[in-house]
Amino acid sequence: MKEITEYISKNLQTIRKERGLSLDKTAKLTEVSKAMLAQIERGDSAPTVTTLWKIANGLKVSFSSLISQQTNPIRVIKKQDRYLVTEAENHYRVHAAVPFSPEKQFEVFMVELDPENEHKSSPHNPGVEEHVFVQEGQLEMDIDGTVEKIEEGEAIIFDGNQIHIYRNIGDKILHLLVLIYYAK
Repeated sequence: MKEITEYISKNLQTIRKERGLSLDKTAKLTEVSKAMLAQIERGDSAPTVTTLWKIANGLKVSFSSLISQQTNPIRVIKKQDRYLVTEAENHYRVHAAVPFSPEKQFEVFMVELDPENEHKSSPHNPGVEEHVFVQEGQLEMDIDGTVEKIEEGEAIIFDGNQIHIYRNIGDKILHLLVLIYYAK
């Protein structure tokens, strides 16, 4: 976890400095407190998934651009090298399977959600589209009040710029493959 905290720290600092943003301005854009941003940049705090999405949306960057080591454009992502980000109480886990690609404008995550749990995602920026494939388990998606049940082997595609809730309605860990597409 220490390694990913270092990446987040360096990436946030780089993005903020490249844009000439103060911590105050960044806090206003992201709705994350100046104190929390400073802790993240120092590597003193490991942000939750929700906090990372607030930062990504506020700065109009991909989620992966915050959590990935910046490297050459061609690479093999080994299982042991995937980054894991968790939500409070560790009931919702996100593995960065394929980091953001500026050329293709997408990223892929492997998501795990424990039984009888849910994760509420804030709206992403306009133009963001989510493609969610249920690998194992039963998913109930609440997309701005419209509820859909998605079974194992099925998928759902929706505009990510609205509140959406992932619910595990099964009795085993829900495994999802989530592709997030960012419109140019």
